[in-house]
Amino acid sequence: MKKHLLRIKKDYFNLINQGIKTLEVRVGYSQIKKIQKGDVISFENYGNNYFDVVRVKVYSEFAEMLDNEDSKLIIPNKTKYQALHMLQEIYPDDKEKLGVYVIELSKSGSKSSNIKIVSASNLAKQNRIAFGKLITEAYEITDYIYKDYPKHFSWYWEKTVPAIFKNTREVIACVVDDKIVGVAFLKKENNEKKICTFLVIEGYRGLGIATKLMEESFKFLETTKPLISLADYKLELFENIIKKYDWKQTQVLPIGYYNNSFAELVYNGEIK
Repeated sequence: MKKHLLRIKKDYFNLINQGIKTLEVRVGYSQIKKIQKGDVISFENYGNNYFDVVRVKVYSEFAEMLDNEDSKLIIPNKTKYQALHMLQEIYPDDKEKLGVYVIELSKSGSKSSNIKIVSASNLAKQNRIAFGKLITEAYEITDYIYKDYPKHFSWYWEKTVPAIFKNTREVIACVVDDKIVGVAFLKKENNEKKICTFLVIEGYRGLGIATKLMEESFKFLETTKPLISLADYKLELFENIIKKYDWKQTQVLPIGYYNNSFAELVYNGEIK
């Protein structure tokens, strides 16, 4: 493990320190080429700060990089095309040719190291109070999606929770310091293997939580290509997951199917 000292603007340091910006992009200067997974990075002028290098990925150009990485984790609140323009302004063509390095960071000793995955079915067998707490809190962080799915409340309490005891539904949660920060609601019945709801709350994205939840979901559903749908305006949020697992869009449900505002994009099958 090596330690590296870098410079960065204060606004970007604050975003990294808050866990909002988790990807730092540089070009292939000699110092940057030495950074490897498992190393530690500190930033000058901001006191004691240490960030673990979770991943280093090298691309030939910014456009290629932005086709494979989430631009919101690089320059939050900017679109992919705005991020491309900003990066090209910072690094002209001759610098871009040195190679584009994406360095994924996690605050040393931060919440990313305290992640636990728990399932409702296991708690139902072991601890009734913990089970009740889990399913209640899991619902509470997803309640706002009634705007997209008006029947979310009745669907969850009347269908999902009772079927946990039949092993045809599951609620998986990611817990950090006793706080649920991500959930997956799953369905496995009548030849349908479906991710019904999938959410990581803001402030905990970019820490590997989505990947952990997805991998646990695959275990329960016994497939890496489950049926899943999302409101069309959420596509950018799920782009990396869709690419990572090579999901295919197979259907578009029109406005009015679930709500009167958004169409629904379906992957890996059809909703009948």
